[in-house]
Amino acid sequence: LSACGTPPAKPGGLSAAQVSTLQENGFQQTDDGWELSFADKLLFESDSATLAGKSRAAVEKIGKALLSVGIERLRVEGHTDNVGSDAYNNKLSLARAEAVAGVLNSVGIASSNLTVLGLGKSKPVADNATASGRMENRRVTIIVSAP
Repeated sequence: LSACGTPPAKPGGLSAAQVSTLQENGFQQTDDGWELSFADKLLFESDSATLAGKSRAAVEKIGKALLSVGIERLRVEGHTDNVGSDAYNNKLSLARAEAVAGVLNSVGIASSNLTVLGLGKSKPVADNATASGRMENRRVTIIVSAP
């Protein structure tokens, strides 16, 4: 097997090439796995799940890079700030995650390989007491699922 030319898998079942691609595209290893938060790259306007222009292009780029190294199983989590009711924020966060999942699907990642969740305001990354904090919390996170 050592002559096959394929580098050994890293912990978590990922090859060296896959880990390198994840790191090059801004993914960080967390307790949940390899995670990319679009907080600084893919922000949503308040009360919006629209993904347009640069944000759509960023998701397409990430999706193509992941596919190029055989990473196809992803969890897509949508998040909101704390403005509005829990029910509304759960629905909005799911719509945000679905918007990103739709772009990933359009570049070739099968819908059956995408787990899409709306987590509402349950996992803030910044203080919702400020406008900039609320903006950071309106985001989508992509997590590489175990192979």
